Formats: sequence, C-alpha cells, structure tokens
Amino acid sequence: MREKTGRRDELASSRLRVGAAIRERRLAAGLSLAELADRIGVALSTMSKIENGKISTSFERLDSVSRALQADITEFLGTAVPMAMQQSSAYGMRRSITRPEDGTMVDAGSYLEWFHASDMLQKRFQPVVAELLIEDVAEYGAFTQHSGEEFNYVLEGEMEFHTEIYAPVRLTAGSSIYFDAEMKHAHVRVGSSSCRILAILCPRMEPLGAASPDRRSMRIVDPHGKASAPVADK
Repeated sequence: MREKTGRRDELASSRLRVGAAIRERRLAAGLSLAELADRIGVALSTMSKIENGKISTSFERLDSVSRALQADITEFLGTAVPMAMQQSSAYGMRRSITRPEDGTMVDAGSYLEWFHASDMLQKRFQPVVAELLIEDVAEYGAFTQHSGEEFNYVLEGEMEFHTEIYAPVRLTAGSSIYFDAEMKHAHVRVGSSSCRILAILCPRMEPLGAASPDRRSMRIVDPHGKASAPVADK
C-alpha cells in the first residue's frame, strides 16, 4: 500500500530519523534498549527495529516512548528548538509557522503523518495532517489507543471511522469527529481515492514519565467490535 505513494525513500528517511532520535534520547537517559522496551511493553526485537528505522512508528508508540524517557514527543521529530531556548517566560510570545514543504513526515504504518509546529516543545496539543493508507479495516491490525482526546476534520476524500464501542461511521470532506482517544479506534479510507484528515491530538495532562497503559495485554478488536483474548505485543 505504501509503495503506491511513490515515497519509498522519504518513508525510509522518516523511520531512520525518528529511530535515531529515540536512540539518542534513550542513551542520554542512561537506559538500555531492553529497559526501554520493557517500559513501553514491546519486545526487544521490536524496539531494536524502531531505533534502526526498520519499522514504522505510530503516534501511540511515540507517545509511550516520550513518557518512558520523560521527553516531549516533538523531540523525536528532529526539528524542535532545544528546551533551554523555550523557557516558561517566553509563553505568550511563541509562534510556529509550518509551510507545505516544512511538515515533518512520520511513517506511521497505516498512515503518513505530517506533524505541524514540530519546532515547538511543551504544546498543549499536537496538530497532524494524516493521509490514510488502508482501505480494509481487516488490514489495520490492533486498533489504536492513546492518552487524551482527539479531533479529526476530513480535508479530502472519505474515511470510515471504527471504534471498539460504536458502529463504523463514514465521514466526507468537511465533516469532523471528536472522541476520547483511550477508546480503541481505527481510520480507513473509502475507495482508492486519496483521503487526508487534520487530527488534533490532546493528551491528558499527565506528568511526563508517568506510567503508560500496559501495551503488552492490549485486546485485539475485530471490525465488528468483538474483542479477542489479550495477546503479547510482538
């Protein structure tokens, strides 16, 4: 599916950039690869593949890593201004402009995500433009779940939104949805035409480094909302 976008080199660069930033932050925190894998509840082999840019990294997993390393998620995108330059005294005077060519792209597997205002740390919310790559929810895998609330506005095309609780709903350009992101959810595009959404991700106001939900026992939810037995993350 991702090969159809014609961005293979850009996707590989995205994965390498994010992985290298995670490794640098982990080493600065004095953690081994195994310790970080244990903290976020993934296999050691998975953590190694993330750091080496071999697999995509979802927002959910980036959020878990940022909390485990007591870091701002923006630090993994490679464009943030150092913390020392973003003192609280500057609040009320900050601004960030993202032009079309400046968005920081992240390969998130089922999505391509362009993070906006990625040069600004300690934001109250994270704006992202996402291109949906999956047409069949059966290909999505385990539904997404992360801390906080999320707002989605359909910019282009049509998407089908799935959750573990509600029946799927289809939304066309100009429509929006606001939901609790702890509720397992998945986005798929309708048809083969391009579908892009604006997502506003608003984490709960938890301190960085707070314990994350145990991802090792996530339930897998099928397209009909039926949950299977807990499975270990791979």
